Amino acid sequence: MSEKAEESSEAEGHEHYETEYCEEEEYYVKAFKRLDETGKNTWNWAAFFFGPAWMAYRKMYLYAFLFVVIRGVFEFRASSLFAFNIYGNFSSLHLLENEHQGLYLSISVFSWLACSILMGYFGNALYYNAVKKKIRKGYHLLRKYRPTSILSALCVVYSPFICFADWISRRSQLKTSVESKVNEKTVRAYLNPNKENHLSVKIANVLICLWLVLQK
Repeated sequence: MSEKAEESSEAEGHEHYETEYCEEEEYYVKAFKRLDETGKNTWNWAAFFFGPAWMAYRKMYLYAFLFVVIRGVFEFRASSLFAFNIYGNFSSLHLLENEHQGLYLSISVFSWLACSILMGYFGNALYYNAVKKKIRKGYHLLRKYRPTSILSALCVVYSPFICFADWISRRSQLKTSVESKVNEKTVRAYLNPNKENHLSVKIANVLICLWLVLQK
């Protein structure tokens, strides 16, 4: 297939995806447009409540990893306050005797609240930055690529495998490198939730699910 024919095929697919665009993604289109026009963020409740799970769901794997590391640093000392039984039931939660336990507990609560507020406020800006990088790499042109991953949100630790599967998907569907412009049209094409996953992603999802089942 010639390059012109290939570009025509990609353009047709792009238009097809745009007509199937889901209205619920309009929130992000408006939030990104506001960032471009005014530089102001829009509050995101999903990012506030779910933090790294939301980032993994939106395929921001690096941000999710950094968030977990930062939270871990704050939680490291505070976590020593608690002792769980072998089953990890909250009903048997006990505070260890420590003269500084009040201070450590305050730090833990403060760090959780601070990180959650930062995520709620800057979440859309981080997501827009990730979307722009994906668009410049041509992910919006892929016929088989979903911009979200429920399995990554539920099992953040396994998200690198899905990230690798996405990379294989892009390599197999885009034969040549692209440098696409970021605009409303390409953002809508990327955010389209109606596309199905590539075979490589489907296989990764099945393998992860099987692994989780075998661990029980």
